[in-house]
Order: sequence, then structure tokens, then C-alpha cells
Amino acid sequence: MNFYPEAAKRAGIVRMYPFFNAGYGYDRIQGGYEGNFNTGFRLNTTRQGFIHMNHEESYQTWQGQRFDTGTSFNIFGVGQIFSWLQASFGTYIGHAIFYERPFQGKTHGGGTSVTWQPNAHFSEDLGYDWLLFDHADTGRREFSAHIVNSKTIYQFDRHFQIRLLEEFDSSASRLLTDLLGSYEFIPGTVFFAGYGSLAERRQFDGHQFLSNQGDYLTLNRGFFFKASYLHRF
Repeated sequence: MNFYPEAAKRAGIVRMYPFFNAGYGYDRIQGGYEGNFNTGFRLNTTRQGFIHMNHEESYQTWQGQRFDTGTSFNIFGVGQIFSWLQASFGTYIGHAIFYERPFQGKTHGGGTSVTWQPNAHFSEDLGYDWLLFDHADTGRREFSAHIVNSKTIYQFDRHFQIRLLEEFDSSASRLLTDLLGSYEFIPGTVFFAGYGSLAERRQFDGHQFLSNQGDYLTLNRGFFFKASYLHRF
């Protein structure tokens, strides 16, 4: 059901709509029942804004055991703050399964991103996502992950573009870099040139390299060229 507040009372809200869904079933492989109950609401706002909030109660069977998997609290929002700046943010708290050696876990994660485009030629996307996973009984931190993504684009003209992608993953101690240049002579006829590299934390103990230790080392790098030609007849 949709609600549309009157213009004088909407306070930036264009539409709001609550939702509810539920599911129930039996997992023949794992030998148990599964179900979920999910409710919340969504808002559409001015400046192309969107807000989502929900609460979910759910459970799943894994290796003959039943675990909670619901999200106690989840919120996500995005909006065009200015004509040249868009931002989003989300976070959640919930339950999850550690599948490798099954036990009940608790998670807290989320992400945020910013898109900056001051003119028609340049744009910068910067995003950050995180995940924390704790043992539900002991409270011990089992693992955490923090990921940073960056995408930079410069459009010189309608033919020539350069794009730079970078990603950092703290859980793998890994940095990826990808640089790409493209020249589109006509639609369908494009020339590409690129460079990519992978760096990870490695330390040599005299016998082998140990991961997530020591300094960052460049493990792989490469160049590539590609041409695509479109012939119409």
C-alpha cells in the first residue's frame, strides 16, 4: 500500500510504503525447516532520495542444526545532495552462520559511498564496506573485513576516456589496480589499452611465503591491448 503525503505536509517525502513478506519451507539436503518473517517500510524523497528500513526474523538449517539468520535492524539510504554530489549509507545488525565449522554468529556491517561529478568530464566514485563477525556465545571476534573501492573517470571528449579502478581488501591484505584507456572512433569501433597489478602482504620465512604478514609485494602486473571493429552491411 502506498501513501502520498500532501505537498504542504510531506517534509521532503514523496511516497511511503510499508511492506511485509514471509516464507516457510523444508530443506531436504540439510534435513530441516527454514522460515523468515520480514517487515519494514520504504520512503521516496525529493532529490531522488530513497530510504529503506526493515526487521527480519529468520532461521536456517545447516548440517542438521538450526541457526538464526535474521537481520535485527537494517537501514539504507541514498540521495542526490547537490547536482554534483550523490551519497549513500547503510548499516545492519543481525545473525549469521559460520559455515566452515558451524556455530551461531552475530554480524554488524554496512557501507557508504560518495559520487562526485563537478563537470561533464570528470567523476569520482569512492566506496567503503565493512563486516564484523562475532561468536554469539563467547563474543569473540572471528573475522572482520574492510573494503575500499575507488573509480575515477576522465572523459576528454566523446571519443577518448581514461578510467582508474582501485580496490583494497583488509581481510586478504590485497590491493588491486586497473587502469584502462579507450578510444571510440565510431560506435562499435573501439581501441583499448590497459594496465593491471595485484599487491599482497607476503613475508618469506626462509622456506615459504606467509600471507597477511610483512610488507606489500607486487605479485602480478600486466599490460593489454584490444581493438574492436564494427562493419555494417
